[in-house]
Amino acid sequence: MKLTELDKTILLAFLVLTKGKEIYVDEPSIVLKFRMRQRPMVRRRLKRLVRERLLLKHPKERSYRLSKIGLKEALKILHEGAKLWTIR
Repeated sequence: MKLTELDKTILLAFLVLTKGKEIYVDEPSIVLKFRMRQRPMVRRRLKRLVRERLLLKHPKERSYRLSKIGLKEALKILHEGAKLWTIR
């Protein structure tokens, strides 16, 4: 499973918003953290991260939380110091 930079950013956003706890975050709260042009892509990536079992979707609402695998991956990205932005 190869994560894109956007996937990594989304996982880190979940880690920051939930502080590593098993808390559901509604979709608009995550999507509104990104630029207007990136929002449709973020919605698609959320669905992909659910398929990859890094996020869990709430059965009745449009909200997500990190799975145990997703939490481990987010912490790994945080410790490695992901290159999310390039410096020119």
